[in-house]
Amino acid sequence: MKKNLLVLAFLVGLLTCCKSEDAPIKPVKPTDPGSINKEYMSRAETTFANIFKYYWSDKVRMMFGSYPNTLGTPQEPSSPDYDSHAFLWGLGSVVSAFNAIVQNTDNVDFRMTYESRLKETLLKYYNTTKEPMCFGCFVNPHDQRLYDDAIWVGIDLADLYSKTKDSWYLDYAKSVWNFVLSGKDDELGGGVYWDENAKDSKNTCSNAPAVVLALKLYQITNDAAYLENGKDIYKWTKSKLQDPSDYLYWDCIKTSGKIETSKFSYNSGQMLQAAVLLYNATGEEQYLTDAKLLAEACYNYFFENFISNSSGEQFRILKDGSRWFNAIMVRGFLELNKVESNGTYMIAIRKSVDHAWKYTRDAETGLFFKQFSGNDITDNPGDILAQGAMVELFAKLAVN
Repeated sequence: MKKNLLVLAFLVGLLTCCKSEDAPIKPVKPTDPGSINKEYMSRAETTFANIFKYYWSDKVRMMFGSYPNTLGTPQEPSSPDYDSHAFLWGLGSVVSAFNAIVQNTDNVDFRMTYESRLKETLLKYYNTTKEPMCFGCFVNPHDQRLYDDAIWVGIDLADLYSKTKDSWYLDYAKSVWNFVLSGKDDELGGGVYWDENAKDSKNTCSNAPAVVLALKLYQITNDAAYLENGKDIYKWTKSKLQDPSDYLYWDCIKTSGKIETSKFSYNSGQMLQAAVLLYNATGEEQYLTDAKLLAEACYNYFFENFISNSSGEQFRILKDGSRWFNAIMVRGFLELNKVESNGTYMIAIRKSVDHAWKYTRDAETGLFFKQFSGNDITDNPGDILAQGAMVELFAKLAVN
């Protein structure tokens, strides 16, 4: 019965998306709901329009994963089963960008311009051949599914439901959660795997956002099961993957017990956001203490002193690396800033994105290069992840 209902929802969503006529793709000015930073929101919407200009394929209704695209539009295969189109991870960054703008404006024109396209292309990734049904890394019939890739999308869908009350978003967010639960077992004492097929590691990137998704769904439904699962996964991740020497989080633990000790900003940043959400839900001070210790650790490790080659200005900047990793980390700082404001962190984040806008964009396309510093002028815009990340940063900072 459950499978039949989800298949029906899938078909209804697909028909709805396909019947909608596309609105013209163009930048649109945000409304002004109070104290919004109109310059930041304009940057977000301008970059979002550029994503659709340079990455969207109208031929197969999907995003390319990189720019310049491997093939030009005239040579592009008519089938979406084509490796140059974005994997779910890359598409997810565009969904996050869309979500960030929708959350922080009441701009109906923006939502109408892009929403049907994003719903339509998301459905291409929804794998209905495996139980529980959920988004795969690429379009059917590819069946590889990574828990973290699906969770990132699930978080945005939950947020979009909270803002729009469109049940389409909540239905698919819940299906992501069911998929998460299928990857949680007692191996290593708990936690969620990273890869559905391999199941040879449990990663911070599949567990920390699982906590965030659980708390988002708890906020929507008030179902205590989400809260309890969130608390359980948080406790497991902290016990298995936090470095006690500096509070940051390692990458993963193998089923053999070996820990991969690399440290990435998105892992620690998601645990930072998770801690604040748990504090908000429970009022337990330990979660807030965890968050503050982790925020300071992230600031010390993932930012650095910087002198701009372009302006000569000195400030703390987000270290070069994945812009998307850093955008995910900033989610944690912004969540904490709602509870306890910290000008030091926020100044460094704003300085980083302001510098990026001025000095790390391609003059012709307006797309962002890969690095925050702008020191590598040979850097190509490339990965769609970096573009979605910058939209998210500007849209969220517009109201923080």
